[in-house]
Amino acid sequence: MSSSYKLKSHPTQSLYDHLTGVRDIALKTHKHHTIKPEIDDFIEIVCMCHDFGKGTTYFQRYIENDFNGIEKDHGPISAMFTYWMLPDKWKHLGFLIVKKHHGDINNASDECRIDEVSWDFKKQIKDILDNTIDELNQIYDKYLEDKNIEAFLNWLDDESNLKSIKKEFRKKKYNIEDLLLCEYVYSLLLTGDKSQLIRNDAYIPDKQYPLSFIENYKADLVKDALIKNPKLKESDVFNLRNEIYDDMINKLDTIDFDKENIFSINVPTGTGKTILAYSAAFYICNKIIKNNLNIRPHIIYSLPFTSVIDQNYEVLKDIVENNINKEISSEDLMKFHSVVPIEYENFEGYDARFCFENWQSKIISTTFVQLLNTIFKIGKNSIVNRFHRLANSVIILDEVQAIDEKYYKIISEFINIMVRQYNCYIILVTATMPMLLDTIDLIEDKEKYFRKLNRIEIINNSESEITLDEFEDIVLEDIYENKDKSFLIVLNTVKSSKNIYKYLKENTDRDIMYLSTEIYPKLRLEKINKIKNSDKKYVVVSTQLIEAGVDIDMDIVYRDFSTLDSINQTAGRANRNGVGGKGIVKLYKIVDNDRRICNYIYPRYLLNATEEVLDGKDIIEEKDIYDCNKEYFLKVKNRLSNDTSDELLDLIPKLQFKKFRDKFELIENDEFRRVDIIVNADNITNSIIQQLENDDEIDNIDLKNKFRILRQYTVSVPRKDMSEINDIGLKKYNITYINKEDYSEEEGIIRQKQVIW
Repeated sequence: MSSSYKLKSHPTQSLYDHLTGVRDIALKTHKHHTIKPEIDDFIEIVCMCHDFGKGTTYFQRYIENDFNGIEKDHGPISAMFTYWMLPDKWKHLGFLIVKKHHGDINNASDECRIDEVSWDFKKQIKDILDNTIDELNQIYDKYLEDKNIEAFLNWLDDESNLKSIKKEFRKKKYNIEDLLLCEYVYSLLLTGDKSQLIRNDAYIPDKQYPLSFIENYKADLVKDALIKNPKLKESDVFNLRNEIYDDMINKLDTIDFDKENIFSINVPTGTGKTILAYSAAFYICNKIIKNNLNIRPHIIYSLPFTSVIDQNYEVLKDIVENNINKEISSEDLMKFHSVVPIEYENFEGYDARFCFENWQSKIISTTFVQLLNTIFKIGKNSIVNRFHRLANSVIILDEVQAIDEKYYKIISEFINIMVRQYNCYIILVTATMPMLLDTIDLIEDKEKYFRKLNRIEIINNSESEITLDEFEDIVLEDIYENKDKSFLIVLNTVKSSKNIYKYLKENTDRDIMYLSTEIYPKLRLEKINKIKNSDKKYVVVSTQLIEAGVDIDMDIVYRDFSTLDSINQTAGRANRNGVGGKGIVKLYKIVDNDRRICNYIYPRYLLNATEEVLDGKDIIEEKDIYDCNKEYFLKVKNRLSNDTSDELLDLIPKLQFKKFRDKFELIENDEFRRVDIIVNADNITNSIIQQLENDDEIDNIDLKNKFRILRQYTVSVPRKDMSEINDIGLKKYNITYINKEDYSEEEGIIRQKQVIW
């Protein structure tokens, strides 16, 4: 602690040491991003002013547990000081950032209602003048130039100034650039504020791993695969993987990364998209580091579902550990989603939680929800603290077709600004590329690869409708006739999938596996791994959760009608390795009570586009899918409504933070129609539930981790079904669970009257 300073920011730290520490960490982090040097002063002033209000005796008594009145609050007066200190172009953003550095920024018009708290300022003004003004002048001497703290206090005491700020907020209009600047500086302040107390230094990642790590791993993978199945060497897809990889590296060699930032990898399923994506990311990272040794880019790999994240994380973990011959740490690689326990090596409690949520790792494997929330949950303190990590990062969106089309416009507008101003690199990855962004194709002659592969054919039986009973008989007959084949039957609803599962279970002796959202996530992953790693010819009945990124290989696939991108993803589970003849995908249009089941799930305009593309096509071979996809996404683009994106964009000019983040929901809030139920399935869940029921006090981080673990055992059911379920409520934590005798690992929750939905 600096001995000449008496004011404290925390019980064991001086205010001066904290302010200068936060400033130094934020600026060090910012300089490693090597962007926007013109905002250095903005960042410095915000960091130095953010805790100005702690320089009252009210706050000094508060941290000694001697006072708890409202006058201790330091946010509003610190925000006013920040406003006073900043040049005009940054005043309002700085005010918002500092006012809510301990909370969420709400709508700007609400945050600037400072005239309502001016009486607090009068008490704080008098207190500073009487007690602490000399030390505050000393702390801020470097920044005050020809002014002093007394001049600020006189300005603050004039209520006409407070009212004029409110009027300024009403008149000003902002744009996306202003919003992103606010998020960036807010993020740096929050990161510096917490890191100063946790690390007392900035977290700067090491250099990214070399491309050779992936090439070594790829060679070992090929060797092991050929030992397991020598026939792979004769497979077209097996040989194409190397050709595609070489083409991508050759293309990357030609790119000027100072000018180009948005790329795509659009290749057929089963051709190694994960390896291609990581290879491109490693390549780009090392290229930009070579051009600027100060940059330390992150890699952020995002996917639509948590179950696929686990699979993706294990691939990267193997890549790294196989090359460095030791276990990786949190600083090397982080898996980040709602089911992962909060852990971070060498830190505990809140410190571990912050390092985890701040993405203090070289490579982050996460979900679309977590990534896009980092961008679009604007002003959310617990999320925005990591926003600055996106600068210079290589961001991969794998299975990008899973993003809701209604957000295409706003995602496109934000990303196009972020790549220009924050030097992000974006890689879109899919076998069915939507028209989300204009990209540079890293697989330049991708059409050649789509046409070269002909592993499957889609038999289109969707011109006419059939009932679920008729569909059951068709599938059963096929299973009887193909006892040596594996089957995947994908339905659109849990109700229809359960009906099919029960029917097949009763009428055949085949090994049948059931997958749906009623199978809790941990068990679902275990089942998928069992299917993937077994030589058995399973019959798998599933909902569409099987589509994106689930690496299983089946002989014959049945699909209830859906959108074309979804049909293609399901088809990607058939004959992935191109071994043992052609895979068959059979498409039907199933009705229930005279209504097509697909209409319960998918938007009508997407189904119409699919019907138009498939019209008149009885058989679609894999080599023709590329043309179908192009036609489909063009039709979707022409039909796409931008209403949701436009409504969000309309909230930006007045910085309506709360309204914006409330409206941006990748996963719709279904709490009025659905209920989450924990399955008390094993010793792990039973132990946690017993603790929740019996322990009066549980540490906050420990409690969060317990709930994260319980999410691995959670399913969602319609609220109308609750009267048929033997649930147990735990009011203290507002959770519901069922015991294992009321749950079937084969098909999900047991309902008393066997109502299935």
